[in-house]
Amino acid sequence: MISVENPLEFFRYGVFIKALIGSVLSGFLCSLVGVYVFLRNMSFIGAGLAHIAFAGIAFGLLIGNFPLLWGFIFAFMASSAIWFLNYKGRLTFDATIGVLFATSMGLAVLFLGISGKYRSEALSYLFGSPLMVESSDVWILALTAIVITVLTVLFYKELYLTVFSEEIAKASGVPVEVITFAATSFITIAVVGAMKAVGALLVFSLLVMPPAAAYEIVNSFKEMIVLSVVFGLFSAFSGMFFSLMFNVPSGSTITLVSFAIFLLSYIKRRRF
Repeated sequence: MISVENPLEFFRYGVFIKALIGSVLSGFLCSLVGVYVFLRNMSFIGAGLAHIAFAGIAFGLLIGNFPLLWGFIFAFMASSAIWFLNYKGRLTFDATIGVLFATSMGLAVLFLGISGKYRSEALSYLFGSPLMVESSDVWILALTAIVITVLTVLFYKELYLTVFSEEIAKASGVPVEVITFAATSFITIAVVGAMKAVGALLVFSLLVMPPAAAYEIVNSFKEMIVLSVVFGLFSAFSGMFFSLMFNVPSGSTITLVSFAIFLLSYIKRRRF
């Protein structure tokens, strides 16, 4: 492990480079889609989808193939159900995600209990294991980051109107339900993609704290997006760096850096 006397030593090793890039891309993705999550008061969706995806991963481990793909399938089905019941059904958003959250954790425990193995691998998805990030994971995260960034730029106006007033958005001809479904789908992709690097339990922090910190000190939607991404990148990079330097879990250091940024932003807003 890296010594404090030479903290840059890890740049000599490919496994650490991939871990760092995977964590940084996860921070970028989560903080970008997190702006939509935060402003739509959907913060609980991060924790919910991550745990639903974990049930899918447990199922993949049970049948012995493609755990991350099954995690995405489970999470996408859940996000589609959340969207449908929110617009077409009678259940509220919080009620829907709560039901699915509880059910998915029951399924995860059941699948792991039946398989009787792979528990250490399952825990790596639950708590995060950046050193297990592979080149293919990095490329998928990078491609996803590019696609979501391009779509955010192309549909900036629609997102802006949907976030701040669905009524005005509908009156302006914006297909609010389609935009909401697409946004929820990309939130799902970001959450599942980040699970291997930061874990299901801690991906929530990257979805909520960078945009919350940015919200405290900006005055426009565009500024909030940019600053949230900056905070997410800094949290992921610094957290991963401290993790390697002091040999502590990366998820916890990323979360603590995110919280420190939020706390400083909150104090700045209240003082000035």
